[in-house]
Amino acid sequence: MKTITIKLPEEEAHELDIFIKNKNYPSKSEFIRHLIIDKLDKTKKEKIGWMILAEKSLNKLWDNKKDDEVWGKYL
Repeated sequence: MKTITIKLPEEEAHELDIFIKNKNYPSKSEFIRHLIIDKLDKTKKEKIGWMILAEKSLNKLWDNKKDDEVWGKYL
């Protein structure tokens, strides 16, 4: 694994310590790793969702009988 370093204001670092202790996370690293993975997964899902919506919209434009009638003569 690669090590990264983050800096937090003292108050936020203290709140993080309390949160991790109350939620029984094994470590700060594990908690932050979990947050990053969760964010990356959501970003991937959002991109996939947008691609599906775009494909559906484009299919409405591409798949229509009128175009087939007009362009069918030439293709």
